[in-house]
Amino acid sequence: MYHLDQTEIAGLKEKILSLKRKKNYFIIAHNYVDTEVQEIADYVGDSLQMALKAAESAAEKVLVASIKIMGESAKLLNPDKKVFMAHPYADCRLANLNNVEELKELKRKYPQAEVVCYVNSAIELRAESTVTCTSANCVKIVQAIPEEKQIIFIPDSNIGKWVEYQTGRKLVMLNSNCYVHHQISLDEAKQVKVQYPDFSLLVHPECGLEVCKLADEVLSTSQMIDYASKHDRVILGTETGLYDQLLKRYPQKSLVPLSSRMICEDMKLINLKLVAQALAEEQYEVNLEGKMAEKSLNSLKRMWEILG
Repeated sequence: MYHLDQTEIAGLKEKILSLKRKKNYFIIAHNYVDTEVQEIADYVGDSLQMALKAAESAAEKVLVASIKIMGESAKLLNPDKKVFMAHPYADCRLANLNNVEELKELKRKYPQAEVVCYVNSAIELRAESTVTCTSANCVKIVQAIPEEKQIIFIPDSNIGKWVEYQTGRKLVMLNSNCYVHHQISLDEAKQVKVQYPDFSLLVHPECGLEVCKLADEVLSTSQMIDYASKHDRVILGTETGLYDQLLKRYPQKSLVPLSSRMICEDMKLINLKLVAQALAEEQYEVNLEGKMAEKSLNSLKRMWEILG
């Protein structure tokens, strides 16, 4: 972890904003990166929101202050813009736990199955899916698929188990999960609830099923932000970057992180120095193979069609 004094931080922010204007960039940052980086972004949100906001901008270039899979989403929805990463190899461990051959083997075993793929996945997996989902709409997507249809759900088996619990459907899944959320035990979550008895416990569906069952609400990051805007006593069961963001936004509220250990090491690789360097050097451009991008976009469009 790097440390800068306030003068250095101010200098880097000034340099970043100057380069952004000069080179006509739109900067997107994820809710989990450090708040210093969030503060210089044109938009802060979850992965799909970031990509969509970049597409609405008039900027010629997009800088992604996040991880590789979110850079792929940004390029997918901004094919005519140059998209660059702030970090050359910051990635998602969950996205790389399963490879495309494992998915193809499941598709051979269940040839008539719908393949529902979590948006926070490698582009190769999304290209082999029939419909994309997000953590906010995963239950709705599965509910919309006819009951006689077998469903393969990839890659996060914790989200899959939550969907099974909510819908009563049996899903075909691989055994993979996000280490940031999966590490939280039921006992740990219970202890925090006992410590803060009049607080609402919000957890991300990437948490284990028993933790989700204990929670007052199971929400995506954007849904947590909305909930926190309307409630004053909240335990946030997701990566600590969201807690840091909301603490700055609502200093008058009583907000508590479920665990200080809920840190995504790859998200925390992104810092102001790297953002400034990325804008200056434009080294880490995101490019997608044409057919793969087309298939991934079709999967995403199907999600929107299902949701109306």
